[in-house]
Amino acid sequence: MEDKPTEPATRWRSFRRGFLQRSPLVLLVAAGLCLLAVLGVQHFFFGGGMTGVAEGRLLRITHDDYIHVAYKVNRLKEDPPEGRTVYVFGGSGAMEAVVGGRSFAAQIERHGGTPVGAVNLANHAQSLAQNLVIVDNLPDGEALLLIGLAPMRFNTAADVDAGLLASRPLLLRSARLDELAPRLYGMEAPWMGGLPGAFDFISAYVQQRVRKGPPPGVALRYDPHYYGPDATAASPLAKRLTLERVWRDNRTLYAANHEYNLEVLGELVRLAKERGFEPVLFDQPLNTFAAGDWAGVLPEYRAEVERLARELDVPYLHVERSLELHDDDFADLYHLMPPARARWQEQMAREVGELLASPDAAPGQ
Repeated sequence: MEDKPTEPATRWRSFRRGFLQRSPLVLLVAAGLCLLAVLGVQHFFFGGGMTGVAEGRLLRITHDDYIHVAYKVNRLKEDPPEGRTVYVFGGSGAMEAVVGGRSFAAQIERHGGTPVGAVNLANHAQSLAQNLVIVDNLPDGEALLLIGLAPMRFNTAADVDAGLLASRPLLLRSARLDELAPRLYGMEAPWMGGLPGAFDFISAYVQQRVRKGPPPGVALRYDPHYYGPDATAASPLAKRLTLERVWRDNRTLYAANHEYNLEVLGELVRLAKERGFEPVLFDQPLNTFAAGDWAGVLPEYRAEVERLARELDVPYLHVERSLELHDDDFADLYHLMPPARARWQEQMAREVGELLASPDAAPGQ
């Protein structure tokens, strides 16, 4: 006597039979549902829908910089800031150079004599092409763009940045990058737009939350600093043990990719000016006490940026020249410890304030 199928087995067979349907009406309904699902994903990630959910519920980890930046940009578009705003861009070195937006804005106002807001839109490993995408999405208004630079920001390869055309890994779309794609990447933007990046995020979100928690939908608190009040710096020996690898990688990657990234930086500055923003370049903190001149890469990089700054007529700030930074001010070779971060922010605010008060004068003079 055959065993009677269980209720779950019966439901599963019915579900499978649905995929074998050949009825035009059923197929049409299924296609319509798929289209609605795709349109829903498109609206959620690229139509402002994500701000309807608390940011913490979307984070994969507490340091989910890419989601934080995309979410923040969507909020800015939804509710543009009033008055002048200072935006900070760059990699994790720029993240660790600013204590917080409110304190930074207050210090700039004190030195410049004019009210400003400040928003840090830096994220770890942020490429210059990612900067361009973000600037293309900023709301209109009076804004100064502080673009943090370092040799490693010129190491990203063009084929890596080409993923931004599909919103990988940054969930934003840029019409300007789409226009530049044939020249920069030798390809057109994909017809699917940012959907590949959106589905990548959904997959990574579910995997991270299911494997390590908390469960999907539970809010996390975003942490803007990798090195907080309780952080411990690497020992002087540990920092120096990484030098050979760091020097080798930077020499190789900078030589291979700096021309592409200089071109992107130029396009970024031109886009900023077209939109009525004030672009300002600055050197991110670097532990030259331990790493010297980065095996010759640092002076070459600075000469290239100085040349571009002159050609495009944009200020280039050297905050480090007004500070006495030492090895123990850094957690490693790139990131400031909290006490040094406060000193750096104060000096950068002073130079930005002076720039706003007297645009034609060099900061610090």
